[in-house]
Amino acid sequence: MDTNAHIPLQRTTPIPSKKNEPEEYIRTFEKDMATLKKGGVPDLTLFIKDTPTPSKESFDRELPIIPIQTPLSIQPKIKISTPPPPQAPLPVLRPKPAPLPKPEPPRIPPPPPVEPLETYANDFSDKMKETHASTATVLAAEQDSLKQTPQKMAPQESSHTNISYIIAGVIFLIAGIVGAYVAYTYYEILSVPIILAPHISAPIFFDESEQVSGEGTVLLQAIEESISRPIASGAVRLLSSASTTTTDSIFSLLHTPAPDILLRNTQAAGSMAGVVFTGGGQENDVQSPFFILSVSSYSGTFSGMLSWETAMPRDLGALFPAYSFSSSTTPISNKQPGFRDEVISNHDVRIYRDATGRGILLYGYWNQRTLILARDPLAFNEIVQRLATSRAQY
Repeated sequence: MDTNAHIPLQRTTPIPSKKNEPEEYIRTFEKDMATLKKGGVPDLTLFIKDTPTPSKESFDRELPIIPIQTPLSIQPKIKISTPPPPQAPLPVLRPKPAPLPKPEPPRIPPPPPVEPLETYANDFSDKMKETHASTATVLAAEQDSLKQTPQKMAPQESSHTNISYIIAGVIFLIAGIVGAYVAYTYYEILSVPIILAPHISAPIFFDESEQVSGEGTVLLQAIEESISRPIASGAVRLLSSASTTTTDSIFSLLHTPAPDILLRNTQAAGSMAGVVFTGGGQENDVQSPFFILSVSSYSGTFSGMLSWETAMPRDLGALFPAYSFSSSTTPISNKQPGFRDEVISNHDVRIYRDATGRGILLYGYWNQRTLILARDPLAFNEIVQRLATSRAQY
């Protein structure tokens, strides 16, 4: 609490009275303009009347005591001064350097004078001017110098030297002719084509081989002649085509009336034609032909062979003829001739038997890519055994 609230305050300054108040001097623009129009000068001084000096009594007079009422709590207001916003520094201006003076270009000295070329014509002309000579005088002097110059005599070659040159030339000519002949002969020897022996491949190994030529009937006669030539018992003879321009198999070159589906699916590679002699005296102790055909379709060729069964014995009768019957031969079976299903060496075959039961022709598959045509079961068994060994002889 404030303890000085009721203490009287003494006034130290006197209160001026209305009498002592100075007169107001009001100066306006209009008054100054009016004074100037009249030709006068406006007074700029302030006129104040003399005021009396305050007396001592005025200072000794007590002032009335006015109680000061203070509030219970005074909360002073704190003024928060905000700092001035930062100012960006002004860029320092640097004086631009004075431009350098341009250097003067170097002085190029003038080129030295070109000396004139000294030629024979100029020298000759200068000489004629110095001696006062004419063209006729110069020509006469040249003629005199030619007469005084001794001419060199060409040495005469001896006859022996000429003869030696001639002999050497003849020798070189003969040597060149002989060398050309030798080179030509050597080139002819090297350029002779080398004929390689034909490489004969077969799906089975064979004991001997024979080449047959022709097509159709001519080829059929060549095969019959090969069958008539004897071979060893149990041996196989390979029949190969003598023509090097065809890639067809022997069976295709016969031009038999076989089904087209069979001929289309028969491949020359892996096919073979031959003659086999089985012996044994069981059904046929003579040698007979056989065919190994490499086929690309098992179902297609098998259906073609089934459709060909009715005409196959007649179409292949020249290669697989029927047996002749004698008066003393009695049939062992009363069955009609035709194809039958049989099993030979664990392979299903279709065999054509005559009325006596003897096999005339059979065919069967060793696998789905190999078709065999043979005379009888003995020949089929021999071929199957050789296929199983997978050994080829060339």
